[in-house]
Amino acid sequence: MQTPQSSPGRRSGGAKTGGLVTDGRPLSSYDFLRPAKLPREHLRTLQLAYETFAHRVAILLTSNMRVVCRVAVATVDQVSTDEYLARETEPVVVAPLRLDPLPGIAMLELPQATALTCIDHILGGPGGAQTPRQLTDLEIPLIRDLLGDMLAELKVGLAEFVRVDPILGTLEYNPQLVQVGGPADVLVTTGFELTVGESASSFTLTVPLQSVLPSLQAHSQHAETTAGERAAQQAARDLLTEGLREVPIEIAVRFAPARLRSNELFDLRPGDLLSLGHPVERPLDITTASRVFGHAVATKHGARLACQVVSANKEEFQA
Repeated sequence: MQTPQSSPGRRSGGAKTGGLVTDGRPLSSYDFLRPAKLPREHLRTLQLAYETFAHRVAILLTSNMRVVCRVAVATVDQVSTDEYLARETEPVVVAPLRLDPLPGIAMLELPQATALTCIDHILGGPGGAQTPRQLTDLEIPLIRDLLGDMLAELKVGLAEFVRVDPILGTLEYNPQLVQVGGPADVLVTTGFELTVGESASSFTLTVPLQSVLPSLQAHSQHAETTAGERAAQQAARDLLTEGLREVPIEIAVRFAPARLRSNELFDLRPGDLLSLGHPVERPLDITTASRVFGHAVATKHGARLACQVVSANKEEFQA
């Protein structure tokens, strides 16, 4: 009796779709131009940092504008530069940021209408809805001061996983004028819901992923180790450091080198005097591994030749 053979390319319990063998689950396409999502632990770290930033900015705006303000994290998304710049937005004020010492340029986008509402409150006005327009020369310093105060709060928020010094650049009105990266570079864009009095709005903070990713990875690795593991690592480093202090090292005390022509070197005979060119008042060099780390003068200790240390360049040698 013959056993029925399975069809080529078909597995038990699977389905053949367009030449591909599947396990019955629906297929999903993958766009290689669209970056993969951030790991959950990195995303959570960013959310905690931005929630701290939002809370502190709400207090700052309420104090500066004497009207109740609320700020909350709305979205944290990951997009390419092309996707980010191709989106449709209302007229905005774009603040380029440098997060020293991190590389790359970040952006904070505030709608022009919201910026004008904030300025009106700062000047003692009632605020309310404003018609979007570019800022005047008198309004620009006011909004720069406000953004500068917000960046101080951003520094506190990002301290959750990295220490930075935010620096505000020249304000723009078109995000495409700010060079945040190449077309396929990955950006982390965070939307914040902003309420100033009765006016509801939003603003956006965009940071290149490659700027913050190393810090997020380091923070994640540090968080994965327990207090006991960190204590054990520190104890191991202390033992290693102490052990290195006991390693025997050969040192030499030398005069300044002399120069000879090759024929003079070959003609040297026992009894010849060789001038070293080393001044009598100049100390001798104390060296190890061809590095000078101190100076000494010749002396004797009992019946043995010795040297007395007159200076030690510990910092220079350790560098």
